[in-house]
Amino acid sequence: MNAQQPSIDHSARHELAIERAQSNLRPDDSVATNRLVALADALLRAGKVNESIPHYEKAIEQSPDTRPYLWQYGIALFFAGRFDDGRELFEAHRRVNPNDVENAAWHFLCEAKANDIESARKLLLPAPGDRRVPMSEILDRLPGGDAGEIEAAVKAIDRPASKQSARFYADLYLGLIADAEGNPADAQRLMKRAGETPMTHYMADVARVYADHLHSSAKPDER
Repeated sequence: MNAQQPSIDHSARHELAIERAQSNLRPDDSVATNRLVALADALLRAGKVNESIPHYEKAIEQSPDTRPYLWQYGIALFFAGRFDDGRELFEAHRRVNPNDVENAAWHFLCEAKANDIESARKLLLPAPGDRRVPMSEILDRLPGGDAGEIEAAVKAIDRPASKQSARFYADLYLGLIADAEGNPADAQRLMKRAGETPMTHYMADVARVYADHLHSSAKPDER
């Protein structure tokens, strides 16, 4: 029998991160790009999307060359409903990170929301060579089909920690795809499961923000 995972107070963890990031800002800094991004990241991970965006944009204003690298800003733009802006950010990010399936998936989502799923499938970004399991299978799923290959890739992993990570990313991106394809029940179920991971890295926090986003934007009969 597995030992029960201890509960994690994500809210307290995020508030501490925000306080630390705010305390690191120096009003007399002429260029504080990294500190601004750190604060924006902390706010986004806490679900304070609208508060995060001005800090990303101020960082970009100070250092325009950083814009293509700020995939986090693209995620914030998606949550804010700025789908065209998010799509453009992920297109820019591909130029500096061409092998990232996650970037292709978020671009796919923004295009589906800005226009429709068929447009998203026609404009898929290539992302060759992403060796993380199950990223190649997720990329193959974006044009359509089912989750069979993704589930098989996760099942084939023997190491518990690697399986936990792969299970998380499968749930996150299958939930994202379901959202893009207009299947709210599947999107909420999968994203809720992704958000329940005990992991506390960046994308685990994004999954929790996404799960809350789907729940709050769902119609009463979809909750």
